[in-house]
Amino acid sequence: MLDEGIDSKARAAAIRWARWRLGPLGFADLITRVDTSVLRYGRLVTRYAVRTGTWAEEAYAGGVNTSRHSRSSAPVRLETLDLWSGSPEALAEQSSHLVSCDPCQGAGQVTCPTCDGSLRADCSGCGGSGRRMSRARKNYSMVTCSDCRGKGTKKCLRCSKGLVSCGPCRGSGTLRRWLEVTTVQRTLVRAWPDEKALSAHKGLLEDSPRARQWQGAQALASVEHAGPLPDMKVGEAARSAGFASARSSLEPELEPLRGRILSQTLDVFEAPSATVCFEFAGRTGFVHLLGRDLKPTRARDTSSFHKRFWALLGTAVAGFFGVPFLAAAFSGRHAFYDEPSQSGLAMLAILGLWPGTWWWAATWLRRRRTGGAESPARWHDRIGMGLTGASALVLAGCFLFIQPSVSELARLTTAGRLREAGLHADLLESRGESSPAYVEARNAFVLARLPGMDNRAAIALIHHYMGSRNGTAPLEAELWKLREAWAHDALARGEEGPVEAELEALSIERAPASVLDGLRTRLEDFRITQGKAALEKGDLAKAIQILSRIQARTLVSERPEPLLTQAYLLQAHACPARDVRCRATALHDAVAVDHGETARTALTSFRGTELSRLARAAGSHTGGLGASLRELRSADEDASVLLSVLGSDAEVTAARAALLGRKEALLRDRFPLNEPVEVAQTLLGPSGLEMQRSDVLRVVDAPAGTLTYLFVGQGMTRGLYVTTPEHGQTGLAPTALQEAVKRFTGQEFSAKDLVRSGKGVAHVPARLGRHAALLGWHNDTLVEAQIGRVEP
Repeated sequence: MLDEGIDSKARAAAIRWARWRLGPLGFADLITRVDTSVLRYGRLVTRYAVRTGTWAEEAYAGGVNTSRHSRSSAPVRLETLDLWSGSPEALAEQSSHLVSCDPCQGAGQVTCPTCDGSLRADCSGCGGSGRRMSRARKNYSMVTCSDCRGKGTKKCLRCSKGLVSCGPCRGSGTLRRWLEVTTVQRTLVRAWPDEKALSAHKGLLEDSPRARQWQGAQALASVEHAGPLPDMKVGEAARSAGFASARSSLEPELEPLRGRILSQTLDVFEAPSATVCFEFAGRTGFVHLLGRDLKPTRARDTSSFHKRFWALLGTAVAGFFGVPFLAAAFSGRHAFYDEPSQSGLAMLAILGLWPGTWWWAATWLRRRRTGGAESPARWHDRIGMGLTGASALVLAGCFLFIQPSVSELARLTTAGRLREAGLHADLLESRGESSPAYVEARNAFVLARLPGMDNRAAIALIHHYMGSRNGTAPLEAELWKLREAWAHDALARGEEGPVEAELEALSIERAPASVLDGLRTRLEDFRITQGKAALEKGDLAKAIQILSRIQARTLVSERPEPLLTQAYLLQAHACPARDVRCRATALHDAVAVDHGETARTALTSFRGTELSRLARAAGSHTGGLGASLRELRSADEDASVLLSVLGSDAEVTAARAALLGRKEALLRDRFPLNEPVEVAQTLLGPSGLEMQRSDVLRVVDAPAGTLTYLFVGQGMTRGLYVTTPEHGQTGLAPTALQEAVKRFTGQEFSAKDLVRSGKGVAHVPARLGRHAALLGWHNDTLVEAQIGRVEP
């Protein structure tokens, strides 16, 4: 059956197969041997069925389940039963029997899952807790559940005496059980001698007639038999093809009592085949071909192809990341190397390394044989090595020999090509070049670059080249001129900040004293002029701010002290009548600036007036208690301001002590409740009360575990309300209540008022001397206390 020239056809088919799998060029040279033969093979198509049996059951309701139908034990054992001994219906009828229900043990009833047999189920209204949320008095609180009356459980309505009917047997206690048999049909197709070597035969491994119609093979025999195929019907063609030895591996593995072979079909074919062997990438491989067209099969060894693919892919990926890295390594050294004139050749060499290395790797893999030997090199095998070597040499030369020079810097400066000259100068400066020729060329470049530049950019350029301090005197002189010009422009615009910054920079740069003093004099004179203008306009705050910034008072043409004193005195005169801090601060600052008689006289007069007012405030008052406390508080605040501004003053200290003594006398034996609001504010301190609404004040520093409110009406504290932060959830401790009441009324509840043994919510009246009170209870838990008049 072999055609003439099958060897050459096999080689051509192998070359086509390698080309479609990205094989190497010249694959024909890698082929070492071609083995051809006529392959006789076949397939066995087995159709079989498998039965499975499971026990099914249902509730027994009597009736037809009598005598033969109602056995009390299973008539068969599933493990030893032949499921093909009868039809599924007959097996179900033969195996029907009665069994006791497992969940109820034949009793027909089980314990109620709702109450677990206790006849009491959890209340649905409160979830079994006995309490639920209520909105009494517009506050959320826990109250007794009305459904279960606080017990948490109710009578179970689902069961009878703690038992319910069993679900699986429906209360009968008996189940009818029978064998349920299912049948599944399958088809198994297997071929011999090797399925991989036969994969090119279309339809062979499928239950398809295409296998007999494939043009690449000749059908020798086809046998079909109902049930297992007898050995007498196998035929000589199948025996010669080795079917007898391979039959055990072709048939399905079936359990004797569960599976049955329905039919078997045996097909035998023969076709030309070839095995093409090759050596590549240091490994051997082969590919098996089948049919007259010699189509490739899955029987092959292509590990060398995989090695070549991953090696070339790794080389390509390394080149993809290596090219930007090498380009950055060259051009990233300095901006000098970013120029096309310097980087062009290097970029070309870097781009040549990538394909050269890839070609070199591909050539080495193609030439490599087993045992370390190599096939002879062809002319194009030297392209990769040559391109890689030439590119590497050029790139190394670019790294070593492309350098800036002093002569090129001088030439570019003279030619006016300052941008290119800057690249040379910048790189030479960063390398620490210090030769006299470089210093001269650098200074010439910097001075030529300055005209036309922005002032700040010019200063930055000079600073860049002054780091070495080698021959930088011309650059420093130019730098001082630039800073002085910038400061003069800022003064012309009326800006002081830039001038101060330039003075500080000139001081750091060790500029001559004449330059610093001249610029400082102009700045201070500018401030004197600005301060006078502000005084004339009446803008006293601005005038004081400007004149206070004068630092070198010996350099100005006019002394600033008289102007500052005048500004402070005018500011004190302009202060509001009752703003003691404003006037005291202004007069104190005026005396601190100028010790003249005018400022001292004004401060002495102001101090005497304030002492007289404090003395009057410490005397007797004709108004009520609230008005007296307000006046004393205001006078005490003014005395504190005077002491903080003027320092330790014996007369002011004595006046303040008199004020405190008067306030203590007014508050003696008084408590916050049923008094003017000023009494509560004074006793509790300025931060002791917090406004909740116009008639309610919250006590900030309340006793621990309490929430305390003062209710106000017509300027008087009318009521006190005490509760807990978790109102309605936690009780009010009697000790905390007594502490709060003692603090605000000076009295305490009697012990009998703080004890109750009742049910439900109630407000019990009580007395605190002249104060009426209500105590709020929830059962035997104290919840709140109301003293005096408390609005809801």
